[in-house]
Amino acid sequence: MTERDIPEQEDAELLAAEYVLGTLPLDEREAASTRIRRDAHFALAVERWQNRLSPLNAAYAEVPAPNLMPKIEAQLFGVPAPAVKKSAFWKSWFGGAAIAAALGVAVLVYLPTAPLPFATLTTLTAENSDLRYEVGLRGNELRIARIGGPAAEAGRVHELWLIVGNAAPVSLGLITGADKTLATTGLAPGMVLAVSLEPTGGSPTGAPTGPVLVTGVIEKI
Repeated sequence: MTERDIPEQEDAELLAAEYVLGTLPLDEREAASTRIRRDAHFALAVERWQNRLSPLNAAYAEVPAPNLMPKIEAQLFGVPAPAVKKSAFWKSWFGGAAIAAALGVAVLVYLPTAPLPFATLTTLTAENSDLRYEVGLRGNELRIARIGGPAAEAGRVHELWLIVGNAAPVSLGLITGADKTLATTGLAPGMVLAVSLEPTGGSPTGAPTGPVLVTGVIEKI
């Protein structure tokens, strides 16, 4: 990446794009990975580029990885000598035991497990309002659920915002139903989450244009 005299915000967008495309040198990629964990705005920029470029994957069919283990083992240990033939009885017995063992391993590996629950981050509320949203986090998944009050009226929508210090609010997405799960990274204690009332399709300006309905502060992660 060449050195350019460009605004910091534009520089962050370019760095996020190069990070997603995989064109950064190793040292710059490691620095960008560290910045994702510490800088919520940069983490959201990376997420936006991932969402923009993800449709490109649809043009490529999945190709199974070749099984290189036999060749690697042959190079390391040589080709094993032919096994001594056993009687049909012993071959049948050992074959049945191997199948049973393989099935046992498969059951252990593929036994479904219940997903971890969302850890509650905060509840978004406001004085003299019945509207309440509960916000939870599970890994990089943020879930916001309306637990009180009405949905947005026809022609309007609730939009979720992240506010970090004195920086401008950043939209995390629209809440079109009773709950919504969003992908996000870089959240930290002290950050503020807010819901505003916007036109259908979301804010046309990239900042809240309608009234802020409820807010909440992230206490801990």
